[in-house]
Amino acid sequence: MSLRWKRQTSEEKMTATRTQNTAIDLQLILELKIEASGEVTRKQSKLGRKDTLEGKLLAQIYPGIQVARVSVPFEMAPYEQSVVENRMMKLSYGGVEYKLVGASGSAKEGKFYFVDQAHAGKIAERFQHWPEAAIVYFAILVSDCKLMVEEPDLRIAVVEDHILGTNDCRGWVRESIYKKLKIGTNRFCQFRLAFDAREPKQAKGALKAMSDRVAERLGVDLILPESACKPALKGGVRFLPQLGTSGRMFNGPSILGIKEVSRVSEFGSSYTLIEHASEDALQFEIMLCALKRIGKLKKAWDEGDYQTLFEIIGKSEIVANDDDASFDPESLEREQEPASEGWDPAEAVLLADHSGNAIKFPYVFNQLNRKLARWVFRTCTGGDLKLPAFALADDGVLIEHRGKIISASDWIPEDTSITSLTAEKGLCVRYPIRMQEDLLPVRHLTDNEFVPMLKQALGVPDLDESVVAHVLDRQLRMEGTYILHSKTASKNGGDFDFDTICVMPSDQFPKFIEGRIAYGEKFQQEKTKHKKAKSPWWNVYLVAMKARGNKIGSITDLKTSCLAAGRPDLAYKLVEQLQNALDSLKHKVEIDESVVSDIRKEVAPAPWLRYKRERKVSDLPAHLNDVANTDKVGRLYNVLRKEFGFLPSPTDGSFEERMAIEDFRGLFTGETVTREMFEECQLVNSIYGDIASRIVQREEEIKLQLKNAQALWEAVRKSEDKEQRKSAVLARNRAQAALWEHEKDAKDQFSSLHLFVHYWAQGKEENRRAWAQAMNTIVTGGTGSGAVLFQAFPQEVTDTFAEVTGGQKVRVRLPKTINGHVRFDSEQRAWLVERMVNPEGPEGEKKVFLFQYKGKRNLVFENTSAPAVMENS
Repeated sequence: MSLRWKRQTSEEKMTATRTQNTAIDLQLILELKIEASGEVTRKQSKLGRKDTLEGKLLAQIYPGIQVARVSVPFEMAPYEQSVVENRMMKLSYGGVEYKLVGASGSAKEGKFYFVDQAHAGKIAERFQHWPEAAIVYFAILVSDCKLMVEEPDLRIAVVEDHILGTNDCRGWVRESIYKKLKIGTNRFCQFRLAFDAREPKQAKGALKAMSDRVAERLGVDLILPESACKPALKGGVRFLPQLGTSGRMFNGPSILGIKEVSRVSEFGSSYTLIEHASEDALQFEIMLCALKRIGKLKKAWDEGDYQTLFEIIGKSEIVANDDDASFDPESLEREQEPASEGWDPAEAVLLADHSGNAIKFPYVFNQLNRKLARWVFRTCTGGDLKLPAFALADDGVLIEHRGKIISASDWIPEDTSITSLTAEKGLCVRYPIRMQEDLLPVRHLTDNEFVPMLKQALGVPDLDESVVAHVLDRQLRMEGTYILHSKTASKNGGDFDFDTICVMPSDQFPKFIEGRIAYGEKFQQEKTKHKKAKSPWWNVYLVAMKARGNKIGSITDLKTSCLAAGRPDLAYKLVEQLQNALDSLKHKVEIDESVVSDIRKEVAPAPWLRYKRERKVSDLPAHLNDVANTDKVGRLYNVLRKEFGFLPSPTDGSFEERMAIEDFRGLFTGETVTREMFEECQLVNSIYGDIASRIVQREEEIKLQLKNAQALWEAVRKSEDKEQRKSAVLARNRAQAALWEHEKDAKDQFSSLHLFVHYWAQGKEENRRAWAQAMNTIVTGGTGSGAVLFQAFPQEVTDTFAEVTGGQKVRVRLPKTINGHVRFDSEQRAWLVERMVNPEGPEGEKKVFLFQYKGKRNLVFENTSAPAVMENS
């Protein structure tokens, strides 16, 4: 049985109004799952704050809408698929009938959005009763917006791309709206928009700020290019005298959400970039750069300088779910956003400890080992390059000058860029990298060079310097942007809806750039205008099922294996299939499975690819055999991996001074611990251990099933019995899908388990050091890693290490939680007690039943009677 957190209130004791919390409950997105048998179950959800409609356009447009996110199996036999499709057509849960209305980026994982029947027809109308459009663009309505403004009478003009300085998916919004949202006018913004109440529409893309003076003269608040409206608008256009061009005007209530704002950031490199390095770049730039970084890491490790170590390998991040995130095969290699204030508990303890013993605490060592394993693999295969990252923007300008509105679009030369980088040249990199031709060589323009071009494009050779300065600050040199001509951006599939790119500057990687320029253009993806797929609305379920399955990652890795084997000819064949995978949902195009299958038979996987998900440094082999001379990444791995011999492992005997967990028994002393405190800590520790061991045991079982299924497939893959091969590959794929699903579920379960412990400890407001001492006594008397101690009392553990070793106190980053805690009753029933603020009177609380603990691995979730009156202890 997996750990499931019940989000049903078994009993409530109320002394306060519940208006605010009730609204939040009504906005919950219900998580459902349809089994291959057609059974509908409610999926386990994380403890604490659930995924809600808060910050999403959907809730603003349709107050009271009921939403379910429904998962379907990844691999099914034809009959099972028919059963699941039938259930999708007639889905009812909790007395509500739900209808499929769309999907987001998670469609590839078999997750779709359903809404109550009363709202389903309205949403179908929004997407023109076009299933493919709903599956692709419904994400606009459920994207998490960091900022949102609802305007009662917004004037929106939709014009042809490049008119009035617009570009592909990039428009203008007046400065006063920027200021209302408290965004600097020198920022590039990613937006989501709902407008036109008569015939509801939506748009997505990016915005620059136009002055209020321009907006008033044009009589608009927002200017959108046609490409930003999803799906494309129907009907004709008319001449708009105040704009001096043809287009469409919309007046009325609109909701504008801001999803992201441009900022200074950086990406890490990955093997899909390094495989395109020239020999000189590999030897004298990539390897030397990586060896220098490894040298810094070794020095920090030897000196116990964990501050520097974390600066090198990166700070642990708060994991955020973005259901609208598009697939990025480099997500494991790419650096994430800077972490928020505070440190992960294991990191904080290492920084606070002055004795060097904290790393020998099993939990701390395990966490650091896992983090190092990810960094070591990235470094050995990607060189750990730090590349400046930007939001891709266009050169559009829109200003008022001497009483006239003037604009320009796509006026910089196609091989140039406007950027904050001082390097003369750069390679513009956008993921996924399909081929070396995707690395775009561009020259960086200086102000002295492009200002005359700007004046010429605007037709004003005597443009005032003050106006030039305004344009540079707010429209061309916006913070965190990299400006390209639209034809240049399109060469690697980029547009201006806030694509993120990184750059290899020539002052750091001159040989890499020289090698790319010398390589030239040996292949050009054929630009065929595929017809857009458009099915009748009754086939929305079939369209949804076709959207499952993401071959992008596997094709990308197969392409990498082709390059490693010295077969660029086969890699180029896969470029076409990779593009088909990217386009398959929007257009009538599909992957040619026979091409992929034939190449897979001809090319063996690159030997280092199998280790990309290892969790321990010691599980990364010291040397790879059978690395071809054409395998640049494999050769890089073999040079760099041996440099990490200084890192200890708990299994290879090099960690000779590793301490047992019982050696930390005396860390906490001097506090008065009652029997009741000790027994409650024992209860929490037992629950944690039982659930954690169950999750791990289940993973081992699924991995064994996958191993057996893979062995069966290998045994029959060359068999002439077609049905036998088909059955074996289905079993293998199911086992792989089961492992992927388990890994995602396990991550959520551990997250809920950690939050459970955190909520429990959050309720111990008095004498926390005594509670921490009790928990420390219990965990150090066992054989586990001590994780529950760090999840319950991380700040107390960190402060104690600092005190007893003479170190400095470090602030621990705590999870974002509700104002509540876990409380046990006399029958070992766990309740989540949430404090509820009442502005008009005393505070109240809501009590939610979680589970009842009956002993080892026996958690009862269903049919547990609630006490008539909530205990006050």
